Amino acid sequence: MVDDFFPHEVIHVEGREIAKAARQSESNDDRLDKLELTVKNISVVNEALYEILVTKLNVTAAELAVMIDQVVAHRANRSEAKLTCGSCGRLVPSIKQKCMYCGGALLGDVKVSPFDQ
Repeated sequence: MVDDFFPHEVIHVEGREIAKAARQSESNDDRLDKLELTVKNISVVNEALYEILVTKLNVTAAELAVMIDQVVAHRANRSEAKLTCGSCGRLVPSIKQKCMYCGGALLGDVKVSPFDQ
């Protein structure tokens, strides 16, 4: 009798897990669709900005490539920058508003970009 009950329970549990996985898959598909649309829109905006740079300011593709490399380097520097806590003296990532160890104020300043998040 126990053998008759156990397989039915396993099938029921597996069915719930499959249904849950299907819902998560649909949710992930929706999120992926939204991200793809966002990337497409950003690409259109970037292309329009590039055309403005070329037509209005005579910026060359080579100049733009150099600037892109500089931006990549500056972002890397900002993301790795650390400030010293004025209270405990520990180094804290500069993206933090206060010391993550003691809550103290951070000393120093890091150049912030409006594109930092």
